[in-house]
Amino acid sequence: MANKEQIVKAILDASGNPDSGVVRVNVEKWADAIVALDSETPPKASDGEDVVTESAPFERAKKETRVTKPTDIR
Repeated sequence: MANKEQIVKAILDASGNPDSGVVRVNVEKWADAIVALDSETPPKASDGEDVVTESAPFERAKKETRVTKPTDIR
């Protein structure tokens, strides 16, 4: 796996080496996230709290009923 510096360089090269903008502002965060995907330890948030990556609580979607025939009679 590539290290953080290589990932930053690849992101900047792919985006045209911007001097400012969203890519330049967020490239370090994106590289940290990519490196964290391959690491064995869970990533930490910038404020020191653990980042939820798996088993986040969610609500199961309700089963949908499909309408196959019109209900109106004309």
